[in-house]
Amino acid sequence: ADLVYIDPPYLSSINNTGVNYHDFYHFLEGICQYDSWSDKIDHKSKHLRLKREKTVWEDIGGINKAFETIFERFRDKILVVSYRSTGIPSEQKLIEMLGFYKKNVSVINKNYKYTLSKNSGSELLFIAK
Repeated sequence: ADLVYIDPPYLSSINNTGVNYHDFYHFLEGICQYDSWSDKIDHKSKHLRLKREKTVWEDIGGINKAFETIFERFRDKILVVSYRSTGIPSEQKLIEMLGFYKKNVSVINKNYKYTLSKNSGSELLFIAK
């Protein structure tokens, strides 16, 4: 691949909480881990959600390292990162981290408001070459 698109879960700077993508991609997890899928389901939950597994993307102390690990791994590719303006790390921090591996970092900022959210912000698209 020449380009790697990264859309990690957002860690909110508003309330320091993250989104666990397992809550949204139940079907895909089941396909990827079909043989152990039944063990991963919380059979006590009404909607048979996956058992919660803490990820580095929800850890305020480890999220910068998670980004750095990905950026280093794909340092020879064009990197495109989707993130929120209200996320941790900040826009400026992500530019700084990407700039360590790439000469040219640009940001596209698109305002939005989710229908069910009280918070507004911007969707940021970082393009690092």
